[in-house]
Amino acid sequence: MGSYYTLLNALIEDGRIEEVEELFGMVFSRYMEGLPRTFFMRMISFYYSAGVYDKMFEIFADMEELGVRPDGSIIRMLGDVFQKLEMMDKYEKLKKKYPPPKWEYRYIKGKRIRMRVYPNSKTEEATKGDPDTDELEEVESIHLNNNQLEEAASSGPDRSVLDDVASGDLEYI
Repeated sequence: MGSYYTLLNALIEDGRIEEVEELFGMVFSRYMEGLPRTFFMRMISFYYSAGVYDKMFEIFADMEELGVRPDGSIIRMLGDVFQKLEMMDKYEKLKKKYPPPKWEYRYIKGKRIRMRVYPNSKTEEATKGDPDTDELEEVESIHLNNNQLEEAASSGPDRSVLDDVASGDLEYI
């Protein structure tokens, strides 16, 4: 798969559209059930940058049919296209089916740590919940800048990271 992906990237960089489509079609038909998400992501981003939206929708439909969950960048690209084409009903369905992630993974000292993603001001109100229900209304925030991450990576076992894990803000995976 790595060789196919490298060849696909090289053909995309050379702008050989017909060969890219032929290679993806061959790999897709041969390895349909086991095709990694990165192939779909690369093809969707290629069609997005080329402005070929109908083929982009076909690739996304194949992804959904095979049960491959798209990542945030694919959802953003499709959302942008739906807005450009003024297909607001499909845009709303897409946002409802694939909401923004609540967690992201970061690597600190070689360990994979799951951290809560905090929404910007527009989506914060949507995630707070209804005050009449028992839903959580307060949104917590952890702001780590690059210097803090570098300090945590360069020092020994950091007690604050362990304390954050114990409090539930961070989770080792």
